[in-house]
Amino acid sequence: MILRPYQTASIESIKADWQAGFTDLLAVVATGGGKTIVFLKLLDDVLQPGQRAIILAHRQELISQPYDRIAQFFPHRLPRTGIVMADRNETHGQITIATVQTLQSDKRMAQLLQAGPIDYLVIDEAHHATANGYQKVVGALKDINPNLRHLGVTATPLRADGAGLRAIYQKESAHYGIRELVKQGYLAPPRWLAIQTGISLSDIRSQGSGEDRDFNLRQLANVYETENCFDLVVESHRKYADGRQSVAFTVSVAGAYQLAETFNAAGIPAAAADGTTGTEERARLLADFRTGKYQVLCNVALWTEGLDLPEISCVHQVRPTQSDGLYTQMIGRALRILPGKNDALIMDYCPIDSRNIAMLGDVLGVEAQRAAYVKESEEPGEVIAGFTFDGETKWLAGNPMEIVSRTLDYLNLSPWRWSAPDGKAGPIVLGLGVGDDGTDRTIVISKPGDSMQVWLVAKRDGERWHVAYPVASGTFEECSEWAADYADKRGNAILARKKASWRSSPPSDGQISFAKRLGVLRDGMTKGEVAEAITCKLALDAVARKEKTINWL
Repeated sequence: MILRPYQTASIESIKADWQAGFTDLLAVVATGGGKTIVFLKLLDDVLQPGQRAIILAHRQELISQPYDRIAQFFPHRLPRTGIVMADRNETHGQITIATVQTLQSDKRMAQLLQAGPIDYLVIDEAHHATANGYQKVVGALKDINPNLRHLGVTATPLRADGAGLRAIYQKESAHYGIRELVKQGYLAPPRWLAIQTGISLSDIRSQGSGEDRDFNLRQLANVYETENCFDLVVESHRKYADGRQSVAFTVSVAGAYQLAETFNAAGIPAAAADGTTGTEERARLLADFRTGKYQVLCNVALWTEGLDLPEISCVHQVRPTQSDGLYTQMIGRALRILPGKNDALIMDYCPIDSRNIAMLGDVLGVEAQRAAYVKESEEPGEVIAGFTFDGETKWLAGNPMEIVSRTLDYLNLSPWRWSAPDGKAGPIVLGLGVGDDGTDRTIVISKPGDSMQVWLVAKRDGERWHVAYPVASGTFEECSEWAADYADKRGNAILARKKASWRSSPPSDGQISFAKRLGVLRDGMTKGEVAEAITCKLALDAVARKEKTINWL
């Protein structure tokens, strides 16, 4: 087995951080990037005779996947690998692959630990690791071995509160997202089409908060799961995805089966499954899909994780969501590369009036021009926007098969909360908040022009003034790409994400007083608006001073 360069780099970084004394580490690898191989090769490297490891996950597909990879790539480990799940209780192996639901049982945990303490723990899909069940298992393992070395792996690290994983993981040892792996050729280039539905979400309530905020599913199903909408999906598949192996995500279980029936009635073989579908039946469906018996798999959230089918080259998003994490999981089903596979077609079925939904531009950090698809006059079924991302963004114009360059609007679709204090003709500002090192950081991109400048404005703990450092220059696309990459690495998700719930709260007395001193307070401002005004004022003043010091990042 030959590892990809980023897989080797991830493994070496994790081992180095463990050796440096960190015990709880996080590794982010995009769906299709081979995170299973990363943690299996890591365990193969570090496990010594007499030591034991657990791979912990929350669903059956995530249990069978590492077991199959061990059999394929690490056969010398297979005789000492066991599964603990349901009626399987192979607790004496050097490597145990277990469901979190099973190990929450005190009896099953005691049986596991009879063979000795656990030295290494890997949590697959670690964005679930804040749940009580995971914390109970981790606590039990650490009670026996306080020096337990723990690695969480995920493609979508954001949690509902924007910082939940920070309470568990001390350091992010590796981060390889969709953008990076597409650029390096390890993921299929996504191609996005926004399809007009004519459906309004104006009366659909939202529920939850922060990154967990999303539409009320019952209300959403009432407006999205109609014959007209499903007919539109099937017709769009004929037009743009004919012959592609596809997966479709719907709002409800009933909708998944109804959409499959609509595909079948149109002569496009499709199947549906849900959480009650038995393990054997599920495996049969996937095997038949691989052989081409079915062209479309319909489901709700059954296959957002653990579905390793490189044959999938199209995703029908018939389920609007406000969650970047959920959206990323869904589109990730199509990103795995395969010989002869040129791209991954992502088809969003867009409402006409609600723009607070996650789309491909959000999760790629691609700056999309929302005005391009806010077109209520378009007929349902019309392609109202689209782009291909292969390291560069190429926009669609007119005919969706004709790709042309297009001016982008960074403010509207970025997942980060950019501000334009002087309007879109002026500079734009992104406050990243205070990082783990105590440094407050802000990014400023100069006003639009042929050549633009990026400043990093920083104030370290104990310093009096914010200082601006020139860090990048070039076209708007080059500057915004630098900003997006840096924000992914350094941004405080609670403070910098546009969906943070605290933004609508009333400002504090301290905020009000400081904003008054800076001359930026206006009547009726929310906590988020006051924070943005303060950040913009301090950052732009720092840039205006044009201090030229070392390029400190």
